[in-house]
Amino acid sequence: MADDARATTPDYSEAKPLLLRGDAADRVALAGNPETQPEVLYYLVDDDDEGVRLAVASNDAAPGLANLKLTEDDADDVRIELARKIGRLLPELKAEKKKKLRELTIQALEKLSEDQLPAVRAALAEAVKTSRDIPKDSVMKLAQDVEAIVAAPILEYSPLLSDADLVELIAAGVTIGALPAIARRHDLGAEVGDAIVATADMPSIAALLHNKSATIRARTLDNVAEEAERFEELHEPVVMRPELSQRAMRRIASFISRSLLEQLSERGGLDNKTRRVLAEAVSERLSEDRDADGKLDADFAEHLARQGKLDDEVLRSALEKNRRSFVIRALALLAGRSDAGVERIMEMQNAKATTALVWEAGLSMRTALMVQQRVAKVAPSQILPARNGVDFPMTPEEMEIQIAHIAD
Repeated sequence: MADDARATTPDYSEAKPLLLRGDAADRVALAGNPETQPEVLYYLVDDDDEGVRLAVASNDAAPGLANLKLTEDDADDVRIELARKIGRLLPELKAEKKKKLRELTIQALEKLSEDQLPAVRAALAEAVKTSRDIPKDSVMKLAQDVEAIVAAPILEYSPLLSDADLVELIAAGVTIGALPAIARRHDLGAEVGDAIVATADMPSIAALLHNKSATIRARTLDNVAEEAERFEELHEPVVMRPELSQRAMRRIASFISRSLLEQLSERGGLDNKTRRVLAEAVSERLSEDRDADGKLDADFAEHLARQGKLDDEVLRSALEKNRRSFVIRALALLAGRSDAGVERIMEMQNAKATTALVWEAGLSMRTALMVQQRVAKVAPSQILPARNGVDFPMTPEEMEIQIAHIAD
């Protein structure tokens, strides 16, 4: 019997006996068949089986009254599927002969836009977000929905929302989390950009800055630059904006990262004042970065010392990488001296004193040679070589004398 039901599309009078004695599979097949008679589909709207009603909801051939009735279906999935179908149907209902069906479809859309379940309204918003075939008041209703998952697709994509509409919506108060959707709109006008910046909502302002198609007035961007110091997420997008004035560049130079400063410095058309400010800021960041690297090196040296892993191999590896701050801290830890005391010995550029310090730290003569060359910067002609290729060239007593008088 199931095969017979799927192979035929009887009218209501012929189908009713079959529907009454048929199984759910038969009814689902009829409900999903676009050739099924409208009166049969309308009858199936009241079917006890949710799968049958779901099939009607997804069937584009279902009559308008069936769709309208399904807006009150108890099953959420049925109403969600109906909402998706509404978006497919509207573009096909422009002809005059379909006027009545369009009116019923719009009524269904309006009821779905007021559905208590956010998932239904969200499905509807997603289905009609780019449509030009729905009433403007329905678009505005969805745009003002209290749920961001409903409002956001409309706010970001609807072609029916003008810049004036968007400014009005922002002034009225867009639901939390939906404002960035406006900031992401293609070809966003300057007036809307001004309204977004005025909200002081940082995620939305960041989205606006990232939107390459958005028009942002230079003075608006200057205002953002003034506030950007407190909000790191704005630093990069501000720098990337081509409208950024040189006055704003000089302002943000005091707090943006070195890499962003370098990007600004590469721009053409900079005046001498701006170039100087950026160059000075880059130099300052380099110094700060070196200080930060030194702190990390010192912390790492202390970590290795606690684990008993601060040895010749580690020191020589650091020397090869020119990690001077690590070597200074390591020598201080191993020799029981302060960093300042080790620095004083290095500044002497004295081969014997340097070698004695490395010996005091319990390290090898090979390491001492590298410290002489890379840290103390001993002149090549003054380098103290190893005895027998590996041994210290001085006795322990001689080495103690070399550094005993140097204050720690």
